[in-house]
Amino acid sequence: MDAVSIQVASLGNTRVYLHITFVLAALVLTLAGYGLQLLVLAGSLTFHELGHIFAAALMGAEITRIEVWPFGASAKLERSWQLTPYADAVVALAGPLNSGLLASVASAFQRGLIQSGSLVTPSTYPLLDLLIKVNLGIFLVNLIPCLPLDGGRILRSRLALRMGYVEATRKMATWGLAVGSLMTVLGLAGLAGGSDWHVLAVAGPVVIWGAAEERESAAHGNIMEILNRGERLRQRRAIPVAEIMVPQDATVAEVVTKLTPSRYHIILVAGRNMKVLGRVTETKLLETFYRGGTHLRMRDIWERTGPE
Repeated sequence: MDAVSIQVASLGNTRVYLHITFVLAALVLTLAGYGLQLLVLAGSLTFHELGHIFAAALMGAEITRIEVWPFGASAKLERSWQLTPYADAVVALAGPLNSGLLASVASAFQRGLIQSGSLVTPSTYPLLDLLIKVNLGIFLVNLIPCLPLDGGRILRSRLALRMGYVEATRKMATWGLAVGSLMTVLGLAGLAGGSDWHVLAVAGPVVIWGAAEERESAAHGNIMEILNRGERLRQRRAIPVAEIMVPQDATVAEVVTKLTPSRYHIILVAGRNMKVLGRVTETKLLETFYRGGTHLRMRDIWERTGPE
């Protein structure tokens, strides 16, 4: 157990944690007599996360940690995977798509019951109606472009190519603080007016909390920890290595999109006639990327660092 999360399971190499906000929400729902509703929420969040896990597995990457929040979850991917913008976006989008799929299937089933005469109103099967609403809510909320939501991770994967991963994280986290604050205000207004917006009074602070954690991790450089493959090397005793050749005028932003999951890369910097001028390790490339040097040329990195 860390400061705000409790480990509850392990799925292969993936550790599953419950964030304290989810634990509190589960406790409140259980004490209030909404145990079945809690199962619907927990099942929906599990299905959402399976989308992330399967997408990562299909692309050859690995999720090492999942932290479940009341609105979804955050996943920590193997480092090289996070650096590929396309891959990062695909994994982030897979969760909301799973939730949208489940909502669509449940809605189609509900319409089938109505057409068959087995269902007069949605309230006849309240848990089915709740399943639709919960998954539709998870789908829509997680498309909001801010951290810690999946939409923020999708947009961050694009911004990182222009400003670096750390600065993109700070930007998306700042947006998350703003969105969470707006949700909280709307939720409080809903409580005062008796509207359905009151649920945002709970969701808003959770988004603010998650955004603050994301921004703090970027501010203290904790993201740089994912550059360290030492632990994985000690566990597996060997890591596959791949070489890729790039022209000397290729930018850091261009080269990181060529990295593949589960490989350590040696980048061969080529001049005219494909003559190898020098080598740049993946570690040096990623350090430059994270620190915002996305527009630097590979020639510049090799000349500055020399052989490693």
